[in-house]
Amino acid sequence: MENFQSEFEKLLEESQDIPYYSKGEKVTGVIVRIQDDYAFVDIGQKTEVAINKNEINGFKEGDQITAVYLGRRNKDGYQLISRKPLIFEEALNKIEESLKNNNKINAKLERKINKGFLVELGGVKAFLPFSESGLRKGEDLPPPEFEVYVLRLDKNRKPPGIVVSRKKVIEEEINSKREEIFNLLEEGKEVKGRVEKIQENGAVLSLERIVFGFLPRSLYSWDKDKNINELSVGDEIDVVVKSIDRENKKIIFSKRDLEPDPWQVFDGNVGDTVEVEVKDINDFGLIVKIGLLEGFIHKSETSHIKPENYKTQFKKGQRLNAKIIELDRSNRRLKLSIKALVPHPVDKFLQDNPEGSTVEGKVKDIKNKLALIDLGKDVEGVLYLEDATWNPKIKNISQVLKGKRVREFKVLGKEKDKVRLGLKQFRENPWEEFFSKYSVGDVVKVKVKKLIERGAFVDINEDIEGFIPLGEISKEKIEIPSDKLSLGQELEAKIIKIKDHDIILSIKALEKDKEKREIEEVMKKVKPKGDGLATLGEILKDKLKGENKA
Repeated sequence: MENFQSEFEKLLEESQDIPYYSKGEKVTGVIVRIQDDYAFVDIGQKTEVAINKNEINGFKEGDQITAVYLGRRNKDGYQLISRKPLIFEEALNKIEESLKNNNKINAKLERKINKGFLVELGGVKAFLPFSESGLRKGEDLPPPEFEVYVLRLDKNRKPPGIVVSRKKVIEEEINSKREEIFNLLEEGKEVKGRVEKIQENGAVLSLERIVFGFLPRSLYSWDKDKNINELSVGDEIDVVVKSIDRENKKIIFSKRDLEPDPWQVFDGNVGDTVEVEVKDINDFGLIVKIGLLEGFIHKSETSHIKPENYKTQFKKGQRLNAKIIELDRSNRRLKLSIKALVPHPVDKFLQDNPEGSTVEGKVKDIKNKLALIDLGKDVEGVLYLEDATWNPKIKNISQVLKGKRVREFKVLGKEKDKVRLGLKQFRENPWEEFFSKYSVGDVVKVKVKKLIERGAFVDINEDIEGFIPLGEISKEKIEIPSDKLSLGQELEAKIIKIKDHDIILSIKALEKDKEKREIEEVMKKVKPKGDGLATLGEILKDKLKGENKA
């Protein structure tokens, strides 16, 4: 570094060659001509002195200048003057004033040195540390000229120790520019942003590398197939200011808002059939894509019969047709159905086999009060106990379906997603027939089917059963029904009570009726021939009356 302060002091020690001026003294004159490497200055007293031409940049012939007498001559014999000591002193004063008032000062880049840069402040050298250079990533040198703040000035050093900061100036400029940009920004405004960083949830963008904001992944594009990872650091993209938090200086950008809203331009309506592509399959159904829209097909809408098989029935990337069943543009919700495009197999089955027709089916599952019947072609029938038998005493449908697995059924109609079937409909209602033929007092043929402690259950026919209480099994006193009856025994009994579908029978009543008839037959054959015979008839009558009372 050239030590102008030392040069200035040396000038004072050298001898004078001009009688009227001392070495180091200030002189003032007018530039009379500029020739070769020097400018010649008239300082009065018919004296011209010379000054290096590179010290009078900005001056021309006729201009007045002030310089310092050097006390030596050039090769042509002219006394030399110099503006450098004055420039140095003036610059140092300006630097001191800048430090005192915290003002910026112009600097010129000299060269890169250890730990920083050598800069010139109006003729005075200063040090700009790397940490105060304000260089951005990728920058190697500051510009040729720039403004700085003076951080430290030590005039006692030779040369003076001066440290400056460009970073502080840049920070001020950035803050000022940031405020300017923020004041110009408003929601909905289109701007050009530079990609500074790409993250998992979005990208950091900058405006003029001063104001920073965030572009969320969800606001990158309406097209879910487009990914924010398509961007690269340094890319410049058009975005829209989605929201501004001026207090916290936060901005959210949207690239998606520059694209047409697919929910508004979509021309489909409820009831329309559209082609969709299966994008994903989850535990609830299918996520499908229709252009730039995403829709949902619930698993229950994938099939009429076996919706639980949707995960094996469909695969990602598959294209298929579906019917729009719900479209909410404002809430961006679209629901579709696959099964709505095809008739329900049960409806088709009932078209071919209307109510009342006879179909063949295979019993596939028997439960307590119903059975599931395979009717073929993914159609399932259901047979309820109430449709399987006329006998209300039967409590388990397996009692009706024992034996054959394949049999004929009557079609009764639709039961949710199944065909309702019947067996008892092949015959007339036996109860109607029974009540039309029999009443209390009639005698019927029965077959013993079950013996219990309090009596016997008997079959009157296939669907109607009756009950003979223990006390109605015999005139004789018995302890248990098996004393007189056995399973499978066929006999006659008299109806003594009917209540709804409960029929009470009596064997004892038949026995009494039989005895009564026998006595009446005997009485008809006996003719009265005296008191003895008359007395016998009366005795028989009294006996018969006594038995009836019993």
